[in-house]
Amino acid sequence: MSAHTATGPVNRLANFLRPRKQATATENKNVAQLTRAEKSIQVLSVENEVLKNANEALKKKCGDLQDRLQQVEKRREVEDKDGDLGVDSDEQEVDVAGTGAQGVDKRCTVSKEAQAKSEPSSPLSLNHQPGMSTHDHQLLPPELWLNIIRWATYAPPRLDVPNFEPFLGSLDHDNKGEADAKALKCAVVQVCKLWRDLALSILYEDVKVGRGVQSLVEALGKTYRGEQLGRCVRRLELPYPHTGTITNTSSDLALQILQHCPEIETLVRPFMQGPPDAVRYEFPIRSHSFLNLKRLEWWHYNDATRSGGINSLINVLRHSPNLQYLIVGGEMWTSAQTGNVLELPALKTLRLRRINPIFVHQICQWRLPSLVHIVVDFPLEQNALDTIWQVFGARLCTVEFARHVGFLLSDQITRFLRGCPQVKTFNYFFNFTSPPPIFEQQCALQCISLHAFPCGMVTDMITEAQERIRLHLAFLSRSSFPALRHIILYGDWGELLHDPRFVAFEQTMLSKGCSIEHATGGTHSCNQSLSA
Repeated sequence: MSAHTATGPVNRLANFLRPRKQATATENKNVAQLTRAEKSIQVLSVENEVLKNANEALKKKCGDLQDRLQQVEKRREVEDKDGDLGVDSDEQEVDVAGTGAQGVDKRCTVSKEAQAKSEPSSPLSLNHQPGMSTHDHQLLPPELWLNIIRWATYAPPRLDVPNFEPFLGSLDHDNKGEADAKALKCAVVQVCKLWRDLALSILYEDVKVGRGVQSLVEALGKTYRGEQLGRCVRRLELPYPHTGTITNTSSDLALQILQHCPEIETLVRPFMQGPPDAVRYEFPIRSHSFLNLKRLEWWHYNDATRSGGINSLINVLRHSPNLQYLIVGGEMWTSAQTGNVLELPALKTLRLRRINPIFVHQICQWRLPSLVHIVVDFPLEQNALDTIWQVFGARLCTVEFARHVGFLLSDQITRFLRGCPQVKTFNYFFNFTSPPPIFEQQCALQCISLHAFPCGMVTDMITEAQERIRLHLAFLSRSSFPALRHIILYGDWGELLHDPRFVAFEQTMLSKGCSIEHATGGTHSCNQSLSA
């Protein structure tokens, strides 16, 4: 053991009692460091004391909240004087059937306390709630809460509207985001009375009929603050299995749902995932008036049409005088036109999914005086689109080709331009559309919108992809479009913007008085030039 190593408690005690010599420079330095450490400890002690005080204040607030919670629990036993959502249990489950991506029922629990001693008003009421104490003066105004809740429960694609927007509905649907948003809506309505009043209409605005149809009918028929919850529904998805007519009463629940939802603006009759013949239509079904309907998404089934009523496209269209947006798909075997010619005076947008020539012939018999936008999801068989352009081309303002590889198989742009020389706006997916040759005829196009959504069939073949880009740029820059003033880019264009070919293309278009801009948001309100 070395001489400077302590040998035990005795040596340590001797060192402590030995007279201290004059401090060396090193010892002075150590003393200074010790003094600074002591000051730091004092500062930490002061900060710790502040934190203790803040913690005590927080505990007091928690105690106050606990007292208020106990008061709320006592008030839950008070009889509901409004008689809105039921009086037999402390909590009632309100079903929004089949709102999950797999059709699982979603349930939200609305506490009975939230209804006690409240003044009758609409579920959309923004009035300050009388049950809120003076301690709630720091809460945001109801209008701001409504905006916050709306954005918090937003799931793309947003609630469908009748207005036309470029490329809306041509991209992938986020089922998980939709399910998460609806689960959040169910949670929001349970937070407090104010949030329930603000969010209840948001919870019920988009309903998909799935399992538990009887519970859904009962929920939509309940009254809250003097109004039925069914009046909150703005979008209703009604699958065909719920309107089958194996008996003369098997579709009664579906009709009751429609009766409870007089304010619906969007009705969806979706494509059936299972075999169509699994649903039987043995009896006729009643019609229903859709006075507020603005958007209809319809997949046609001939067997369902035989039952008429709400299973017949023609019947539903006749009872929808204010329809503005129509999406149709499916194959029609025989013409369903009977009686007077169908007229849709307010229809502005027609979206064609995969339909057969007989269906096209049926549509061309309709009177559509306000039609200005047509979206084609798929190039139709037997060049049936030529009939559409021939009948409606002279009045169209916008034509859009959706994201489908079928547009890569043949030149659909040239046929469209020849049939619609007066169209002002053309939208298409850059990587999903076959580049046409130079278009020499005079055309009235003023705006072309291009979406850069990638296509695996294109990116896997680099040589062909590069040639396709060259041909597209040549078509846009050398065709006879004297009125063209805007080319608007949607999506992520990445490195292509710095490609020498694209730079030269931009300079060519600018010299012709045509600007190239990025889309700001989801509309044509573009103000960002690429050259800026």
